[in-house]
Amino acid sequence: MMNLFPKTLVEALDKNQDANKTITYISGKDNERTVSYPDLKQRALGLLYHIQQKGAVAGDELIVHLEDNEQFIDTFWACQYGGIVAVPLAIGTSDGHRQKVFNVFEKLKTPYIATSRKALQRLKVYAEEHGKEGVYEDIQAKALTLDRIEEFDQLGVQADVDPEQTAFIQFSSGSTGDPKGVVLTHKNLVTNLFGIIECSAFNENDSFFSWMPLTHDLGIIGFHLTPLFVNINQYIMPTELFVRRPNLWLEKSSEKQATILSSPNFGYKHVLKRFKPENQEGLDLSRVRLCFNGAEPISADLCREFNTVMKPFGLSDTAMFTVYGLAEACLAVSFPKLAQELSTIHVLRRSLIEGQPADIVSAPNPQSIELVRLGYAITGTEMMIVDKRGSPVDENIIGRVLIKGKNVTQGYYHEPALNEKLITTEGWLDTGDQGLINDGQLVITGRTKDLIIINGLNYYAPDLESVCEKVDGIDLGKVIVCGIRNDQEAMDELVVFVLYRGELEKFYPMIVDVRRQLNEKSGLDVSHVLPIKTVPKTTSGKVQRFAIAEKFVDGEFNETIAALTEMSETRSSDSIAAGSSIERMLLEICHTVVSNQKIGLNDNIFEMGTNSLKLAQIHEKIDESFPDAVELTDFFDYPTIEQLAGFIAEKTS
Repeated sequence: MMNLFPKTLVEALDKNQDANKTITYISGKDNERTVSYPDLKQRALGLLYHIQQKGAVAGDELIVHLEDNEQFIDTFWACQYGGIVAVPLAIGTSDGHRQKVFNVFEKLKTPYIATSRKALQRLKVYAEEHGKEGVYEDIQAKALTLDRIEEFDQLGVQADVDPEQTAFIQFSSGSTGDPKGVVLTHKNLVTNLFGIIECSAFNENDSFFSWMPLTHDLGIIGFHLTPLFVNINQYIMPTELFVRRPNLWLEKSSEKQATILSSPNFGYKHVLKRFKPENQEGLDLSRVRLCFNGAEPISADLCREFNTVMKPFGLSDTAMFTVYGLAEACLAVSFPKLAQELSTIHVLRRSLIEGQPADIVSAPNPQSIELVRLGYAITGTEMMIVDKRGSPVDENIIGRVLIKGKNVTQGYYHEPALNEKLITTEGWLDTGDQGLINDGQLVITGRTKDLIIINGLNYYAPDLESVCEKVDGIDLGKVIVCGIRNDQEAMDELVVFVLYRGELEKFYPMIVDVRRQLNEKSGLDVSHVLPIKTVPKTTSGKVQRFAIAEKFVDGEFNETIAALTEMSETRSSDSIAAGSSIERMLLEICHTVVSNQKIGLNDNIFEMGTNSLKLAQIHEKIDESFPDAVELTDFFDYPTIEQLAGFIAEKTS
């Protein structure tokens, strides 16, 4: 069957000439636009003409820096038809996102960039603030602003695309320093897509609905390329719309009778926080066959909660599909068997040591942790657990997870030393994850590399630490950033430890500065910023992040956290002393969501350590007190607490 499968992405779209098969771009409850697969090809070729007029030829790279999903997909396919290497990069809202564009542009061999006038202007401002005017001039010269293009009648020249050619480069999602680019060829992608489709048994009765960003492998490969290869309908809504209106994802999935959904942990949790069963009388999830759950460590409790809440609306007990994958494999490595209910094991925490057998217990206890089984290697992919010497280990022995297959990247872009370190001569790639095989299924137990996963995106601890070192009073090598699992919240928390031996009262301003710096540069929220008296290191000088994280989990910082919380509440109460009752309520809400930060009536809501999810939480709490009085978009018109309070008072009077 594989020999009948398309050999390139271009061949797949060329075969899809049924005008009834479509992509539907949903931008609101009553706002959507449908594009057929044949139309997509024509739009891509029309856009390719403009890209080629700019000077790009086969083999050049094009950074796809676009917020609009439709523009993004048109540009992605224009690259494929022209033999141009697509390089997707998120627009984002922080300086970290803009810094990444500059870093990637300078790293690429012959780069161009497809963007918008607004995004290009933001890059210009960043360049002026950071002394990168010279690089910006190069970017501007190679920039194609899509909102200036209106004519698509003239078609570009198609390239002769070979399966061994690079289709696109997936750069690490959270890197603010030296971004690493995973090089993916058409053969890599086609191999993985075949395995995904076969092991999920997708067919003409299925349809896909996604809110995942297209710059994420789960978005572009899992929920765009996969349904396109099967030649079935797909529905895409913007991530920011999901953040503002998570219930719309389910409501539209019900309306469109979608059968395949997907989300990382944090998305399912976000839905549950806003979901009110009494308001969902017409919701019908009975057609949903699979809910993919991946991109970050999976919480069994959260899976069960989502299943329980959605069961009255027809969701099957076997819909939750817990999977494992990574960009280096294109997307997918292992899937459970179809119609398999959630499957887990309970392991004593103290036994989670590389090279040792996991101590599996039959029932949970205070010393155990529940880990989710992530299924079996999909068609075309091999996986193996090895010890420190690289030798395979038996079942239930913890080791490093290695993968191999024609879907696995041959290396990172222009990183020969890293490639030699992570990929063996036999083609086995070290994923950086630790795990075990239990009853034939993969179980991930932790991470060996300094990778932190927040809201499904990857961030490298050394990069985030370098961001913190820009704060006054923090010296090089005197800060540790950890992603620490919060089992109660079913997510990784970002905790920053700073070498500091002074009084706690004087440490407080540093907390605010670190939070603000990380939020501005990387868009991340920090759960705790804590002082430490020593930085634990190995004899060779390497920071031992796991050692400080263990102390945190064991409760050694609880007293410090309590003291800092009391300090922040005292400072917050000072700011709450004045103002109307609505202002006091808003201050309390903002302080609850964005803790450990002094907040005043005239502080801008967007500048106090908030990202999209935090804004959604603030909005949710306001809505509990003043139902339907405030839309999330109202924050833009009334960005301070004083202004928002006045707006609410006027609407509710």
